Amino acid sequence: MSTNLAPLPGNLPAAPGLVGGNTFAGASGGPRVSPLFRYLAAVRRFKWLVLLLTLVGMGGGFLASRFIRASYAVDASILIGDHPSNAGAVSANPVFQAMQWRENFNSYRILQPVAQAKRLYIIGPKNVGAPPPPAGPSGPDKDLFNGFAIDDSTPGKYVPGSYQLQISKDGQRWELQNETNPAKPKESGAVGDSIGRKFGFQWQPTIEKRWYGSTFNFDMQTTREAADEIRKKLVVGMTPGAARFMKLSFSAEDPNAAADILNSLMKRFVDDASSQKRKNLTYEATTLDSQMTTATIALRAAESALQNYRIKTVTKPRDNLPVAPGLAQTSPQGFDNYLKQRNDVTELRRQREDLASVMQKAKGGTPIVDLLMINPAVNASSDLKSVVIELQKAQADLRELEKTRTDSNTDVINQNKRIVQLRDTMLPRYANVVLRRLDADIARMDSSISGSARELEGIPEMSITEERLTREKDEAAKVVEMLQNRVTQNKLGEAGAIADVEIYDKADAPLNPTKNRKAVLIGLGTMAGLGLGLALALLFDLTDKRVRYADQITGGLGLTILGVIPEISRAKGATPTAEEAAQVIEAFRTVRLNLSHTVEAGGPILLTISSPSPGDGKSLVSSNLALSFAEAGYRTLLIDGDTRRGELHRTFGAERRPGLLDYLTGEIPLADLRRPTTHPQLTLITGGSRKRNAPELLGGAVMRDLLTSMRSQYDVILVDSPPLGAGIDPFVLGTLTGNLLLVMRAGATERDLAEAKLQIVDQLPIRMVGAVLNDVRATMNEYKYYSYSYGYGATDEEDEKPAALGRGKTE
Repeated sequence: MSTNLAPLPGNLPAAPGLVGGNTFAGASGGPRVSPLFRYLAAVRRFKWLVLLLTLVGMGGGFLASRFIRASYAVDASILIGDHPSNAGAVSANPVFQAMQWRENFNSYRILQPVAQAKRLYIIGPKNVGAPPPPAGPSGPDKDLFNGFAIDDSTPGKYVPGSYQLQISKDGQRWELQNETNPAKPKESGAVGDSIGRKFGFQWQPTIEKRWYGSTFNFDMQTTREAADEIRKKLVVGMTPGAARFMKLSFSAEDPNAAADILNSLMKRFVDDASSQKRKNLTYEATTLDSQMTTATIALRAAESALQNYRIKTVTKPRDNLPVAPGLAQTSPQGFDNYLKQRNDVTELRRQREDLASVMQKAKGGTPIVDLLMINPAVNASSDLKSVVIELQKAQADLRELEKTRTDSNTDVINQNKRIVQLRDTMLPRYANVVLRRLDADIARMDSSISGSARELEGIPEMSITEERLTREKDEAAKVVEMLQNRVTQNKLGEAGAIADVEIYDKADAPLNPTKNRKAVLIGLGTMAGLGLGLALALLFDLTDKRVRYADQITGGLGLTILGVIPEISRAKGATPTAEEAAQVIEAFRTVRLNLSHTVEAGGPILLTISSPSPGDGKSLVSSNLALSFAEAGYRTLLIDGDTRRGELHRTFGAERRPGLLDYLTGEIPLADLRRPTTHPQLTLITGGSRKRNAPELLGGAVMRDLLTSMRSQYDVILVDSPPLGAGIDPFVLGTLTGNLLLVMRAGATERDLAEAKLQIVDQLPIRMVGAVLNDVRATMNEYKYYSYSYGYGATDEEDEKPAALGRGKTE
């Protein structure tokens, strides 16, 4: 394939046409890079950084995985409901309801004794460089803690913390130091003595010979902290239904320890439930005896009141006398209904007075539970009754605690607080609700009674009173009978009490771990490294001040991209391929086509070419663009206006002196200024001798006259100027030509510098025709829309190989 352009004779345009105004054909803003496309380009540019950080994250995850132990999970279940042996038997109320069982299993009452019994408050012995040990004595030296226990006989005697035990080389002495509080004195003694008595330890180990001269580091937690560690690894779930299953799961690093701990927790749970059940029955029996005494006294009082009234009225007429006229309609049904209403409202008033009296007594600290339990209004309110039962149970628990613990004990104090809260806050709140309900019922019934009273005015008061007393006696008898039945049932239940819970499935030690997080940690480390690498790549891209994307030129700088020049291998010391050369040629053809429509009709193309900073490739673009115009048949003049560091003379193999500055100073005539090149349509004017006043010479009248005289002799006049950041020269030359083309190098030109210089250009009579992006690598996909399809380069037919003609396919 030929890489040269041959001018077409007779095809020279008479004059480049003007599309209109300052707008030119083919000069589009170009496609805008999507954010995703831009992110991919940034990742591709920093791929080695992303790869490095990914490998670092993977290595970090691998190192972290060495400190993670495998986890073994064991499962078990507990059945909660009526025990099969209780079928047909009388039982007490359940100890707990619904989800309260789960809360009880997670309580310190269950967890803390197991943590203490299994010595889970011991962490160690610890080995340097090894992962943190699990709870409980572990490792090859765990036998050192055989027989270890906490001395809890005196509160505060046990001192948790980090400890160090040193055994002498001869195995005769030991020394114990609390490293958490070095101010505490060390403890030492002879092997065989009890170790750590000052710190609340009950520890008399058998020192083996392999431990002589060794140092052991271990941590001691509180039993509550050990219980918290159990709770973190324990999962308790409930299934709905009358007979509920409590599903249990526990995880630990040792499968045997996991099964042992979970089975111990279940046994403790079942034993505690049985104890609670027996206590409930005992508390209920005591309460029933007290209520039975109160109800019996009330019955005796009602019977005595009725008997005394009958004796008192024995000589008075009875209600079997003839009924007075006008009352026939109300007797006997009306009379009985009236009596019933009167008795009911009287009973409600009595209940209200009793309840108000009891609540008043409660403020003085008088025991009120028994008085409340025999009040029908209390039994009719489920909420108030629940509070009374809960208060009754709390008082019973307090009595039980006071038998074994002092008043200063925390549990006793907390229980007293609980009783005060129930008695002084919860009980009055619900009692007031019941009192308001009784007031409403009394008011309603009074209204109904007032209507019936007019019809029953003739009925003797004696009958009404006797009926009321009789009813009160009957109701008191019913209460006594009910309590008697409950006492009998309680005694039967207490004799054969069986817990509401039983172990359904025990825990067995598994063979394989259920959690092995090593792969997860490595994966997370890899993802973290990859994420950090991607984030840094995007951050570097966002903070990059260099020109990377087309929209930074079109949108950020407001310039039209006239063309994109691909990377030229020859400029980097390599030989370009035919396809690469074709891409370069097509790129300059695009720039030439766009520029050919930028000037007014009838005039030549007059253009200054510059760049924001050195190294952007403006001279390369100037020389190749001039050759492209020349190849198209345009009479082209290329002026090296970079009088500071111009290199066009080297490109065309000419001498720099004499040149432009020599002509401007009058040292040479115009005939000696222009120099021919290898192309007949291209003429070169070199920069000439270096001079300090070059900017003034370039802006002088001689330079203006030179350009004016050249306009009639050439179709295209291109002026290669210094960079915009080098001085005033490019701005002077831009005002002379009236047009300025900016060359920027992809990935090298600083956008801030270009923007600052363009602000100066905006103040001058210079028209920015657009920008050319130089040195764009083929791998920069963000500019793929500006490239050309491979295999479509223009060639001479005789250059094609015969093999290419035999494909039998045309495109």
